[in-house]
Amino acid sequence: MDLPKEAPDYAKAFLEALKEAGVSIVAALPESLLGSVYRLLRQQNEIRYVQVTNEAELPGICVGAYLGGKKAVMIMENSGLRQGLEPIARFAYSHHLPVTMIMAFRGEWGERNWWGHNHAQTMEPILNALRIPYRFVREIAEIKPAIKRALLHADGSQWPVALAMTGNCVEVPAYAKD
Repeated sequence: MDLPKEAPDYAKAFLEALKEAGVSIVAALPESLLGSVYRLLRQQNEIRYVQVTNEAELPGICVGAYLGGKKAVMIMENSGLRQGLEPIARFAYSHHLPVTMIMAFRGEWGERNWWGHNHAQTMEPILNALRIPYRFVREIAEIKPAIKRALLHADGSQWPVALAMTGNCVEVPAYAKD
């Protein structure tokens, strides 16, 4: 499938990374920082795209796919980590089942939305408390290797992993445009 020329480079790299890594299911709660990724996912038929109404639904979809022999990722804003925490922890600690989380990092330096700051303040302490390894992905060239390595690490460790997308790997908020 040819990707639309008007799609941002980060979104094209993101979709190509998912395909190259063999991801067959993406479960997501759409948000604005990765908006173009969600639009591209809706426009293609190679990866099944499942939208949810609450982040707590995401881990079950991804673990179900994993148990069925499929590669899946969950995509959400970093605020969704708090919402999905119980199923993520239960799958990890009770069953050692991997979940690959890709999160838009809301609350980055320069965040203008008052409600976005607490997402940054809580994400890393929560991931650290649960011993979930995570990496920040800031440059477009890092997207493909980061997604591939995250899936490999989750599978090899039988444990959740997280990627926090920021910098050039998210939409430029309207307030930050020249």
